[in-house]
This record gives sequence, structure tokens and C-alpha cells, in this order.
Amino acid sequence: GATPAGSTQTATLAVNATDFYGNIIIGSGNYTDANGNPLTISIGQSVAALGGPVRTTLSSNTVTSSASNTVTVTYPGGSTYGTQFTATPSIPVAGASTGTTLSVLPAAITEFSSGITAGAHAWNITTGPDGNLWFAELDGNRIGRITPGGNVTEFTAGISAGAGPYGIVAGPDGNLWFTEQNGNRIGRITPSGTVTEFSSGITAGALLWSIVVGPDGNLWFTEHNGGRIGRITLSGVITEFASGITAGAVPKGIVVGADGNLWFAEHDINRIGRITPAGVVTEFSAGISSNAGPYGIAAGSDGNLWFTEEGGDRIGRITPGGSVTEFSSGMSPNRPQPIGIAAGPDGNLWFTEYNGGRIGRITTGGTITEFSNGITPGANPPGITAGPDGNLWFVEATGDRVGRFIY
Repeated sequence: GATPAGSTQTATLAVNATDFYGNIIIGSGNYTDANGNPLTISIGQSVAALGGPVRTTLSSNTVTSSASNTVTVTYPGGSTYGTQFTATPSIPVAGASTGTTLSVLPAAITEFSSGITAGAHAWNITTGPDGNLWFAELDGNRIGRITPGGNVTEFTAGISAGAGPYGIVAGPDGNLWFTEQNGNRIGRITPSGTVTEFSSGITAGALLWSIVVGPDGNLWFTEHNGGRIGRITLSGVITEFASGITAGAVPKGIVVGADGNLWFAEHDINRIGRITPAGVVTEFSAGISSNAGPYGIAAGSDGNLWFTEEGGDRIGRITPGGSVTEFSSGMSPNRPQPIGIAAGPDGNLWFTEYNGGRIGRITTGGTITEFSNGITPGANPPGITAGPDGNLWFVEATGDRVGRFIY
């Protein structure tokens, strides 16, 4: 209630910021952005109801990363006049001129597990044509769908026993296409859950891995065993390519580059391969460390290809001309084992650390930052993708969860 006229009352105003889902992401004096840079909270006040002018004063109109999460509100006796306070976080925009600021929501990770079968061992995730996220359950032998709000549905009908869904991508036909690692098949699932499997033309024991939409409108996939690249048309016609791929290559991740070719990671022989839509292969090894173990690969906003080095705990960059640079500064020294990688909506590359249980970000300039707050220890995240909601989404192989990263 109001205090007698002429007297003064003070009150404490807690300054916290929450994300869209109500999670506190700034508070308790921790005013830093996702990179640990100082973040300033500007405090404004306005009249929220009729009754007179704003008569409150604040001990400070801003709080910073080194401050408490409270300020003192002082007002004269009588009425507070319905004063409303707002707290706005600001951070310098990367590359902008001095003094330019942008209101942001700092990084926050949320995990979802409800609806995911125990032992699913989800490995890869992609954005579907229906505005949801779709993921492959390697051991659960299912395809999962999760809405941006976190509601999960699993599909099993039509998937052969022991298939082992692994890679998954949204096709140009409005369906999802996935590799069956153990079943030696390519699967297609409609947004409503109808599955069709294709196997004719795939060499026995190929151990299918990653899959991507090619520049020719077909689906292209890697064969872990046998060192081949496969192509499947939307009608299910399969062709395999092996010429030009060194024996023992073990192709893993595959992606389309800005040059209109497909690029793939050759794990065991430490090379990056390029295959044209016509099937002509070129391999690159110069600049790649002998222990690299290239795994995932993504096309960067800079026109280059970026790949994870699962064996060397580095991130690699290769130009369309084949020039390689490796980055490790900022990466945890305790065998983080980076594997999945995807281009983010922010122009950076985002990757998973399977052994480290973290999500990493590397700028096109090579600066690495790691994030773990909100990820359950031992999660072993493998696949990651940019979501339809502008956030990053990843799967956790251990613990049967899907994670959402608001950055």
C-alpha cells in the first residue's frame, strides 16, 4: 500500500530476462551473452495506469555483467502511480560500428524426451517440409517427428525389422528420405507417416550412412562399407559410384557445395571427396592431418565446405579449389570428438561434440565457442540441424532426447 505523504519508501527490483518459454536466461548477476561477453541490461519505466506522473527513481538505469541482478527503486510517500519497469538486454552486433546494439535472447538449451522410446539412439535430424523436425532412431528402428513446441510422434509401420534408420533429409518431393544402415535400404516417409523402402541396386553390406538432396534433384548417399557414393531418383532407381574413390575411404557425411557438386568426408583415409552430378570423383588430402578422421560436412555461408575431424578434434575448412585449413583453438582438450555439423541461420557453423556432450560454434573466421549448459551429462549428441523456428536442433544418442538451442 501507499506510505504517508512526505515519507520515502525503497523497494528492490529484480532484473531477470526470460526466453519465449519462460526460462530465466539472465539473472543472478550473470549478464553475459552466449560467448561470455559483457551484457548490459537497460531498465526503463513508464506509467502502467492512470494516476499521475512517474515519480520513482532508480539506483541505476543499467546493470552489467559484474553487477547484482537487483536495483533499488525509490519513490516518495503516496502512490507509486502504477509505474511499470522493463529490462532490455543489449549486445554489440558482430561487425557493426561502435555503439550499434541489438536486443537479443542469450543462449538457452531445452531437452525433450517425452514420447521418445527408450533405447532409440537417435542419430540424425532434419527440418521437414511440414515445419517440424524429423529424426532417425538407429536402435529404435523408428522415424521420429518433433514439433517446435516439443511434441513427439514416432513411426514404425513399413520400416523393416532391424533396418537401423540413420541419415535423414527432406526431399524435393515433400517427403523425408532416410538411410537404413543395417537394412541396406533407402526409406521414404511421407509427412503423414507412410513408409516405402528401396533396395534394388545397393551392394550387399554397404552400410548406408548420410543422405542429402543433390543439385540434380535426386538423393545422394554415402556407403560406409565399400567406399561408394550412391544416387537414388525420386522413383527409386539407384546408381552407385566407386571410380576415383580410394580403397578404404569410408565415406560418411555428404553435402552440396556452392559449386554445384557434392562433397563428402572420407573418414579412414583423411580426405575430402568431391563428386560431380555426373559421377566424376576428385579427392583432396593436402592440409588434412593424419589423425583427422573427417566425419560430418556442411556448406558454409562463405562458399567453403566445413567438416568435423572426429579423430583429430578439429574443425576443417576446404575451399572449392581444395585448399584446407584446420581449426582447434577454443576446442576442449579432453577428446570432444566433433561429428555432426550444420550451417546456422546466423551465418556460422554449428557442430556436436559426441564425447564432450557439447554444442560448438565456429565462425567463418575460425573462432570456436562451446556450449554445454542445459545438456544432460553423457548425452552424446551426434546430429544437428537448423530448425524451422530459427533455432538449432540436435539429437542426443544417449538418453533418448532431442535438444533445442536458442542462441
